[in-house]
Amino acid sequence: MSISFLYRSGLPVRVVRSCTRQSAPWLPRLIALTSLVMLSVSAWGEVAPTRMNTAVEASRSPVSEPEKQVTFDSQMLNQGEGSTLIDITRFERPGIIPPGTYRVDLLVNDQWRGTEEVEFKAVAGEDSARFCYDRALLVRAGIDLVRSAKGQGADQQRPAVPQGQECVALDRYVPGASVKFDMAQQKLYIVVAQYYLQFAASRTYVDPEAWDSGVTAALLNYNSNLFSSRNAGASYTSGYAGLNMGLNLGAWRLRHNGTANWSSLTGSQYQRGYTYAQSDLAEWSSQLLLGESATNGELFDSVSFRGVQLFSDDRMLPDTQRYYAPVVRGTASSNAKVSVYQRGYLVYETTVAPGPFEISDLQAAGFGGDLQVTVTEANGQASTFTVPFATTVQLLRPGSTRYSATVGQVTDLGLGASKQLLAQGTLQRGLDNRFTGYGGFALTGSYMSGLLGAAVNTTIGGFATDLTLARTDLPDGQSLQGSSARLSFSKSLPNLGTHFSLLAYRYSTDGYLGLHDAVALRDLMRRDPARADSFGRLRSRLDANISQRLGGDGGSLYLNGASIEYWNRSGKTLSFSLGYSNQWRGNSYSITAQRTQGLSGGASYGGAGHGNTLLTLSLSIPLGRETRGAPVMSGFVSHDDLSGTRISSGVSGALDEKGNAAYALSMSGDEQTPGATSNASLNYRLPQVSLGASFSQGRDYRQGSVGASGGVLVHEGGVTLSQPLGETIGLVHVPRAEGAHVGYAGSDVDGNGYAIVPSLTPYQLNSIDIDPAGMPEDIELQLSSRSVAPRAGAVVMLDYPTRKSRPLLIDSRLPNGDLLPFAAMAIDSESGLPIGAVGQGSRLVVRSDKEAGSIRVEWGSEPGQQCLIDYVLPVRGVGDKHGYDVLALACRALPAVDAEPTVQGGGA
Repeated sequence: MSISFLYRSGLPVRVVRSCTRQSAPWLPRLIALTSLVMLSVSAWGEVAPTRMNTAVEASRSPVSEPEKQVTFDSQMLNQGEGSTLIDITRFERPGIIPPGTYRVDLLVNDQWRGTEEVEFKAVAGEDSARFCYDRALLVRAGIDLVRSAKGQGADQQRPAVPQGQECVALDRYVPGASVKFDMAQQKLYIVVAQYYLQFAASRTYVDPEAWDSGVTAALLNYNSNLFSSRNAGASYTSGYAGLNMGLNLGAWRLRHNGTANWSSLTGSQYQRGYTYAQSDLAEWSSQLLLGESATNGELFDSVSFRGVQLFSDDRMLPDTQRYYAPVVRGTASSNAKVSVYQRGYLVYETTVAPGPFEISDLQAAGFGGDLQVTVTEANGQASTFTVPFATTVQLLRPGSTRYSATVGQVTDLGLGASKQLLAQGTLQRGLDNRFTGYGGFALTGSYMSGLLGAAVNTTIGGFATDLTLARTDLPDGQSLQGSSARLSFSKSLPNLGTHFSLLAYRYSTDGYLGLHDAVALRDLMRRDPARADSFGRLRSRLDANISQRLGGDGGSLYLNGASIEYWNRSGKTLSFSLGYSNQWRGNSYSITAQRTQGLSGGASYGGAGHGNTLLTLSLSIPLGRETRGAPVMSGFVSHDDLSGTRISSGVSGALDEKGNAAYALSMSGDEQTPGATSNASLNYRLPQVSLGASFSQGRDYRQGSVGASGGVLVHEGGVTLSQPLGETIGLVHVPRAEGAHVGYAGSDVDGNGYAIVPSLTPYQLNSIDIDPAGMPEDIELQLSSRSVAPRAGAVVMLDYPTRKSRPLLIDSRLPNGDLLPFAAMAIDSESGLPIGAVGQGSRLVVRSDKEAGSIRVEWGSEPGQQCLIDYVLPVRGVGDKHGYDVLALACRALPAVDAEPTVQGGGA
């Protein structure tokens, strides 16, 4: 229920909105009827740009606009013959704004520009306070003060905005500008002609002045898995924990990631990932990184380094384009362990159920570099395939620039102690609407390369071509020189459903080595010169990542993979996947083919290796159409050259309406293993953690695993648990509102009044709403929605003030026994603030934050039009959360000494 109609009555209260659930179903209709009758005419008078409950032009006096005054017919509120008429003159003017300082969301032409502290000052002769501003506020709002002063002609010229605070109408300085204030939502709307804005309106762009750096906080992201198997009498247990830790101090983000591994055979070890400090440079639209990280693989090979990196961040610009990241797809025959490696680092590991799987949340993939994926089945059998990862063709807008500069030491795993110094730089520049030029260099103590290329936008897609020249000095005194030419293509056809995210071909001469291979070859020659001849030098490479949605109900088709040839090796290194999926009468099916070859020895060493082709047909049939989480029967059949034919069938579904708990049961078997394998898994998602467990058993083996993933945030208010954290985090503080739901985040406010929004979009507007369902009845929200534009990696605090007050229903009568006038105001005698109103049947609907006090019922300014109700609230037990307290109390006549102050303040 809402009593926000109190705002519209012009009463001097800043925020009184109540979002509490009520125990009486007729109460919302009662209040709605009251507010509708009294305020319908007022609501017609003015309408705000969006969702306005109360909107007045704050910079002008209502007195100067008599056409906006309204008159109510009090006879419409007559309760019957002989009843008392109500003085409703206080409702004859829309939304009177009391003087004071308000914290508001500033919206310019409906676009959020930040949160501001603004002042409304009282002006002699005017009932409503005026909006006040200064030059700095208008600049933050994006108004071009120079253009505003010049106007668009002699008749539009305006005086310059003076220094200091001004409280006159904004259109005095900005032609045609208007201001409206929505007191209920605490939003200030400024409407300005586009010509007078400093930057174009954008629903994604927020001025850097409004970016929030967040608060000091420590964070931990974890993804853990314990895997145990017993095969032919031998037991094996392993554990994995992927950790991402961080500390935010001012504008700096300190981060460290790594993986902890343990097994019953090798013991425990910790593999360090990257440790770095990062801060954004808003004036350059860039990020500054100090420490360990990896170069992107856009123009040169991606390598890990320790040093300094400066790179542009397109997320700070309007209409940004997010970085491409690959999706890992495959098929598991049982409850299998999937491990993903990138440049030798274990970046992701999880357990998947039997059948096709898809992993689309690889955060580490943003650095670039092919992904090596290993699928370990319940019986110990392992298979490996490669998912290529290189960025798409990058066409920039005319005049825009993207760059990166890295200086440091190469630290890729497997390079031993020979850490080589590195300097690398890239530059891309949008020349016009069709052409983008780019180039770069990479240097070590023994390697140098230069790249020059161009991208062109055509009607059939985006093309890029470049040429790289490289020279490598080897430890034995020899040198290799060569070149590499690359042609890449990118195309998206939304109407046809086609998307070429990457289609690229590279050809290299015999003496060419890329940056990563050059560093690896020198290290290999130092450690084992005899193996240098087996090092594979790239000859050609074809990358493809294509998806096609077929017309109508034709389904979708995808192809991704890579084919690599080397100068000094026969055969190819091949990894390709082709798939088709569709639906028929609610049933889903897919066909996939996966081909791998030459992966056993890696991309640079060994021979061609053995090839393997995996074919899979899967089918999914829902067993219920209407109920959410209804069981789904699924199955698949697969065949490959190593294991032969495999068959699996099972059922899965949700255990609750929200889908937080899910289960899967299946049976599977293959022609090489006697007997069938039973598989079971259970996953449960809590606001604070995600839990999972699986079990498989066959004739000679059994396998089980348990896993947990989540996030921990340490801040000045304590420790808060959540689902896995993203890069940028929102910390919601709603005091005393335990159980309230936080927007789309799926989290609830804990006992300390905190909740976490795990992922926010940096440098853009994020709106977070609080759903009061579930919080105590005696707590009301003073504010239910906040907006913020966080900096990348920030932990931003979002405060939602609350008020503790108990809802009351008071049956009362006048001293002579007559009914109280309908819609009379209920005012707290001590504070003078309104706390409710009289509804039908002489029943008051009020909220009180006191255990005892008096309520002045007022339906006019005369002493005879007021009375007092004294109340004492009943004692509630601990944890008692019932709704309204219902009281029956008399309304006594107002003492004579109180009459004079009431007359002076009537209708306030």
